[in-house]
Amino acid sequence: MPRRTVQAGLVVVAVVVALVVVNRGDGSAPPAAAPEWTTWAAEVTGVRPGADPASVLIDVSIPDCGGEPRVEMLTEENDTVYANVVVSGPGTCTGQKTAEVVLRTPGPLGTRPLMLNTMDVWGLSGGAYARCDEQLGCVPPADHCAEAWIDKTVYGMDVPIKRLHGVRDVRGCDGDWLVLDLNRSAGDCPPAEGAPPCTAGGQTSRVFFEWRDGWTSFAGSQQAGCADAHAVRPQFPAALCAALGAP
Repeated sequence: MPRRTVQAGLVVVAVVVALVVVNRGDGSAPPAAAPEWTTWAAEVTGVRPGADPASVLIDVSIPDCGGEPRVEMLTEENDTVYANVVVSGPGTCTGQKTAEVVLRTPGPLGTRPLMLNTMDVWGLSGGAYARCDEQLGCVPPADHCAEAWIDKTVYGMDVPIKRLHGVRDVRGCDGDWLVLDLNRSAGDCPPAEGAPPCTAGGQTSRVFFEWRDGWTSFAGSQQAGCADAHAVRPQFPAALCAALGAP
């Protein structure tokens, strides 16, 4: 066989072998790359006392293709237990599923609050865990006139800033009824450095509340006395408003 013919035949064989390697002999494409592995913070939906004083059961909602949830970065500081609850899986999940994970500390938990995933704080009260309130804490004050209850009330109202102590003035409270003067302009125009503060104008208004598992407003007023409150709640105690001037 001439030398040139042999070389040409070798080239043809090499091409065929390459095609066989690429196509694996069955016409299938090369295997796809594995999906990227992801770690998520689990959504904590509930906390329950565990089987012993040093453990709790944490209910979570996690991506449906994730593995078993786990507790990481468990620390105990300032009479609080801190931990992250996470789950790992391929980043292709389309739904959610529920799961349970055990958190265990070296010693008894007692009544210490749990801060989970740096945002949810859960506290034990009456043998059950509940999510703690930002203003009320883990155990709400029994006194409805306590500052924490007033803070929570003002925080949920239409005020331009969240300086809870600067916008409100408690004018009367007996545990069942509350009178607040709200200065809605407080903080509207803070002073520039080295300059006197501006005058925002009078936007103070009086609001009357009644206790219904929390303070609920029922009337507002811009005048002295109790007339606006009694027009809606005749039983409102006059002692809380009769001597008040206009806000």
